[in-house]
Amino acid sequence: RKRVQNAGKDSIHDTLKGREERFVRDRLHKVSRHIVEWSSQFEKPCIVFEDLKEMRDSIDYGTRMNRRLHHLPFRALQFYTSYKGSFRGIPTAWINPEYTSQRCPMCGHTERANRNKKRFKCRSCGHQDHSDRGASVNIAVKGIKKLDWNVPALNSLPVVRKVRRQASGAVDAPTVTHPTAQGYQA
Repeated sequence: RKRVQNAGKDSIHDTLKGREERFVRDRLHKVSRHIVEWSSQFEKPCIVFEDLKEMRDSIDYGTRMNRRLHHLPFRALQFYTSYKGSFRGIPTAWINPEYTSQRCPMCGHTERANRNKKRFKCRSCGHQDHSDRGASVNIAVKGIKKLDWNVPALNSLPVVRKVRRQASGAVDAPTVTHPTAQGYQA
């Protein structure tokens, strides 16, 4: 698209623009439907998003990366997912993402040194995990608290202990979701 614009071919750009918009919208609907279908398999499902309203203001990763990040329609994906979830009775929450990747999901210790790129290692309890996986657990816990559900201590749940054992030391291993993560059990 950028090359066409730079070459001054406006008519081709107009033709491609509609195709690109339809393609992106189609993909967003498919991904959002997949998210809602996946979350509906759990006993008490909820969908929690980071509130990324201020994300575009703080992006400064160079021209090419900024362009790629500014073209991400994350808000549209959140909107599609939330309205599809509401049709199935799945609540949706937006939470502040502050410190979610630096906070230990097991003991709650928050320190910048806990995270080193994609590896998370708690300085307090020694818990190791992929930093995105730990952040997603923290986001889920914040969302469940925001929805005012009863949240047990994470380290007391056998499912979390099993995932922790599997993930410890194997940061690059794929996340196992089906047999180990059975959702939040009330």
